[in-house]
Amino acid sequence: MKNKYIEHLKRSAKLHHRNSRTRNFDNGIVVRHLYNEKHPEKFSWWDDVIFVLNDYLVNVSWQHPRHVYKDKAEEAAFEACAPLRKPSDLDLFADATPNYRKVGKSRKKIVSYTHNGEDQSEYYDALRKEEACIVHDPGNNIVVTPNMSLEWTNWSRFVSICMPIEIRGVDDLHKLVDITKRLLKREITLETEFGGYTYTQKNWIAEFDKSTEIGLLSHAVNGRKTEHHQG
Repeated sequence: MKNKYIEHLKRSAKLHHRNSRTRNFDNGIVVRHLYNEKHPEKFSWWDDVIFVLNDYLVNVSWQHPRHVYKDKAEEAAFEACAPLRKPSDLDLFADATPNYRKVGKSRKKIVSYTHNGEDQSEYYDALRKEEACIVHDPGNNIVVTPNMSLEWTNWSRFVSICMPIEIRGVDDLHKLVDITKRLLKREITLETEFGGYTYTQKNWIAEFDKSTEIGLLSHAVNGRKTEHHQG
């Protein structure tokens, strides 16, 4: 039996694509980023792209397994450092004083905040050190495998996918789109394309020197600049 809500979303997504003329397609896809052609050898971490399939938009959110691996290490670091966390680490405005500006004779609005809380550097230093230990620890049990999840929204089919390809330019985006289309059409599976692939601490060490510090929550993204966009 079909899910009425999902069928409603499918119809809405097709109507949205039929009536919308706001997106600029370039050779069949919507490119959302600018790429740094000077450093094509850099690792890529994440990307997104839009294409059309069966009269509806497909919105693809892609991550490389190294990105997921780092996210999992960050989560473990946050958990390990939880006892060091202060209330001000969770809420940046907890101990802040609002600064106002007059916007009329009797009205004013907040334009900035002055932080009065304790120094948070100790907590964040510990967080970075813990993450560095986790990503390089041969004993950690972080394993990332290719995976994909699907959902419908009222304007597109949303595909979240993790697989070991590099996206350094528009040509690579087309490769991502081609693989995603074939997956959605069930012509291939992630197992047939990347059977047995895993990303672990060994892969991380092979890709990054131990002395290299990649800042917490500030992934390099292949030198690209992100353009503002809305779905």
